[in-house]
Amino acid sequence: MANRRKFIAGLGALATGSAAAVGTGALETSASERTVNVNVAADSSGFVEIAAENSTYASGTSDGQLELDFNSDSGLGVIAGDAQGLNPDSTFTFEEVFSVRNGAGQGDLYVVIEATGFELENIELTAEGSEADDISGGTSLRAEDYSDTANVPKLVQPDKVDVDMTIETKDDGTTGNVGGTLTIHAATGGNQAKLSDVLGSDS
Repeated sequence: MANRRKFIAGLGALATGSAAAVGTGALETSASERTVNVNVAADSSGFVEIAAENSTYASGTSDGQLELDFNSDSGLGVIAGDAQGLNPDSTFTFEEVFSVRNGAGQGDLYVVIEATGFELENIELTAEGSEADDISGGTSLRAEDYSDTANVPKLVQPDKVDVDMTIETKDDGTTGNVGGTLTIHAATGGNQAKLSDVLGSDS
């Protein structure tokens, strides 16, 4: 059985000034800030469990969704919440933001994350690696990076994988909401081929 869980991700206004005072451990590879609002529509079957791993960025909502905030809603800044967004023409890495767990009870799952609609230079979704037996650190989880379903990352039962996010913003004057959608696609071994329609252009 193939399974999909969807994130609605909104990246808000690009901050163009004084974000350098923000930092203090909130960003692993940058001292500046910018926005990502990610809401996860909870899957009623629970085959693929998605959870917050870093309380600075991630929290659960009252309707069972996961929300990720890399904007003023995260409370970051010299004065809480005064960091408005990521700077243009910059790269930011956020470690262990959320996790994906194989809770299907049907053996191994093959998992990729489809990113669509973002007005960014690039977005990377990679495995942190320490929690998953068969997915090593740095492995891409982004569907676009695969052309063959045989190479899609395998999440053995009942493992989880923590997801790192790297966001690269454009240098074209783009401001405002530059978000898109993240959809987690998972399939059991017998349905692995059904992931082919969301893989890279060569699939």
